[in-house]
Amino acid sequence: MKTFNILLSGLLLAASSWAEPTYAASSPELLPAFSTSPSLKENFSCYHGPFASYDSWLAMLGRNPQFNAERFAQFLPRADVERRQQALDCRIFAYESDGILVEAVMVRPKKTTADTNQLPVVIYNRGGNAKGGTLVYGSIQHSLMPLAEQGYIVIASQYRGATTFPTSVTAHMQLDQFGGYDVNDIKNLLPIIHGMPEADNERIAMVGYSRGGMMSYLAVRDMPQIKALIVLAGVADLEASLAVRPEMENIYTRFIPNYATEKSAQLTARSVLHWLDKLPPQLPILLLHGDNDRRVEVAQSQALAKALAEHGQPHKLVIYPGADHNFAPNTAEANAETVAWLKQHL
Repeated sequence: MKTFNILLSGLLLAASSWAEPTYAASSPELLPAFSTSPSLKENFSCYHGPFASYDSWLAMLGRNPQFNAERFAQFLPRADVERRQQALDCRIFAYESDGILVEAVMVRPKKTTADTNQLPVVIYNRGGNAKGGTLVYGSIQHSLMPLAEQGYIVIASQYRGATTFPTSVTAHMQLDQFGGYDVNDIKNLLPIIHGMPEADNERIAMVGYSRGGMMSYLAVRDMPQIKALIVLAGVADLEASLAVRPEMENIYTRFIPNYATEKSAQLTARSVLHWLDKLPPQLPILLLHGDNDRRVEVAQSQALAKALAEHGQPHKLVIYPGADHNFAPNTAEANAETVAWLKQHL
């Protein structure tokens, strides 16, 4: 099995030296719809403007005086980026969810005229919030494209209120409810998938990273189509986690509606540990966590695994000693577990 990176190292996005600066660009050329769903409103290639080539991307990043090209090349080598650009169709698109225009990404292997087989689908749920953690081109290259190289259609919502690319979507931070109505943005990807003739609607899995794990648990309650779930460094009990990372209260206060007056109820509503009976009973769940995770403590996955076992839910827990929130230095091992789970259950 080819080793690849699904997880995005925090060094790639969190450090200012990796940030993709705002750039002046003309509107990208809109492409024909890749799905027959009427909720798909516009789409264009990921490889637009400064992302047309590795060199043009480096030139844009190089405008940041803190950018380290050598370090960047270690995470995203030229050969990998250029290979993917040749092999993968990557689209930025806008779709309607509850009457709101939402930004999203779709990556799939390029098909030849001889290709007739439908492809399994992975819905990827990102971490972060409307102010950070959105899918930029670097995270698409590092987190989504390697999955697509394995033969999957990968589709990921930015969630309502967030925008990174020059779509018609308008950023409204207050629309992000951190596990409220924004969960519908995941569910409303299904019509897009069903409208893709090359997508196998009987083989759909979900991967959630960090906040995306919480979003995944909430979404699969109403998505019996999901055949497998993988949660990477996810939180299972938000209120319990506050005792370990109290600074998250700032995020909850900003994004969760009625948090000041309904704190316990709102956190419980977002915590899978309190409503395991609402999960599809036969959904196989893979939990991956590093025991040196300073953002989401490993006890979250340990407690959830214990409860899943008592509940009779099929699952597997893998803990990586010394690994952080991004699974370093065990990224390759976490990637292998992820791929094996997808291959086993799709």
